[in-house]
Amino acid sequence: MTIERLQRRLEQSLSLLFPKETTYSKFVQPVRLTKTLQVLERKFDDLENSIPLDVKIFKTISKLEHSGFEQFTRRDWKNLAWALSKVLPDTQEKLIFNDIGKRIVQHFNQAEQSIINLVYFPLLYSYFALAKDDIAAKPAVWLTLRDILNRHKSNVYKSTQRPKQWMTTLIDHADILSDTPTKSFVKQFLQDDDKSGIQDELESLRIAPNSWFWDDLIKSSIQSIRQMNEKDYFKFIAPFIKLSEQNSLYSRDILAALLERYAKTSERDKVHETLKQMALDQWGNPQYDSSAGWNNVNPDTKRMVVQWFVKADLEAFFKLFSRTADVNRFNYWMKFIDKISFSQIFLGPAALNSQQASHRKFREMNRGRLKELIGSTQTNNAFLLKIDNVYVIDFSDTGNACYVVNKLPYREGNRRIHVDEIKPWPNLLKLNHISGWERRFDEKLAEIGIYHRKPQNNYYSSR
Repeated sequence: MTIERLQRRLEQSLSLLFPKETTYSKFVQPVRLTKTLQVLERKFDDLENSIPLDVKIFKTISKLEHSGFEQFTRRDWKNLAWALSKVLPDTQEKLIFNDIGKRIVQHFNQAEQSIINLVYFPLLYSYFALAKDDIAAKPAVWLTLRDILNRHKSNVYKSTQRPKQWMTTLIDHADILSDTPTKSFVKQFLQDDDKSGIQDELESLRIAPNSWFWDDLIKSSIQSIRQMNEKDYFKFIAPFIKLSEQNSLYSRDILAALLERYAKTSERDKVHETLKQMALDQWGNPQYDSSAGWNNVNPDTKRMVVQWFVKADLEAFFKLFSRTADVNRFNYWMKFIDKISFSQIFLGPAALNSQQASHRKFREMNRGRLKELIGSTQTNNAFLLKIDNVYVIDFSDTGNACYVVNKLPYREGNRRIHVDEIKPWPNLLKLNHISGWERRFDEKLAEIGIYHRKPQNNYYSSR
């Protein structure tokens, strides 16, 4: 006699002795007994749905091959359902994908409800036990199995007087057997710091750790980035970065989705240092065409990140390393930010060897991007900007002119650059920073077709 039947008989006997509405008003509720019953039920369920030994499963498959579905016992039917996610000896694929497996699934597709009630949980287990590579192309037999489970779940639930936890989970989460099985879990997944909440909730389904379900959950979460409103997006950046660190397999997709969505926000001109650093670590400098990783995002998003690097370089040059630099020059060159596709910093000995924490941090975060300036003073630094199709070179120490050339004046692979290489002759322009230099720079650059984005009249009237 099962526990369910024993409990039903006990409840029937009590109902004859006491009216249902007064039973618990006359007697104290048996709390400890109820808890004990729940423990027993759980153990019984685990025993009832325990995975049989492979040897028993393979024996049932052998029986099927020799005798067909005739005279199958209850255990045989269950073994067939459990077998679908197994790899038979001397085969290379899961049983569900070979001729025997397809035959089993088709038989269950036409089976009576009594058989489905018996094998439902083993079928459910096999459905989730497949890995993401197994169902990447959404094979027809897997979709048929899902249809069987979805079509019969309500009847299975109704046929049990005391539904199991896994039945309740399936009913509460109707999408789990649909084309969007993880849709309802995405927000919870992102808000769960250790990702254990969903695992606890779905524990009764006994979804395998390598199941396609977990891969779908992460991918659905990544796809949700593109549909988030701006407020939710900024709130979830940190959880997604953490998810990327925990699941390196998805780091590329996460980074691409975060950057694409950031490019559509009202704060795209504001540098996000963490995303900027992630992008540099994963895909390299976006200013180099050889950094193929940047093909993962569209050109406008790449342009946004390039501008982050340009702005960071100019801020470092004028505000971090160069105490003697004219900050007005920072403001001037920032007006060209939307036209700058490449920037390069050249650090002199003082900046390269400085032990200030902020200096060390910038050098560490930009390892591989910086060049050493030699042949000049200890304090002199330089920067190069590619604006449209020309290169602008300027220096931090006063007394140095600004140079404009039409090609890179040094070999790109060199790490140490002599100051004479970036004071090239011939050049398109040599501009001096004397009184009224901003207007004169505007005029001379305009002569070679270079204009900034701010109207000239507004700029000078404000000054």
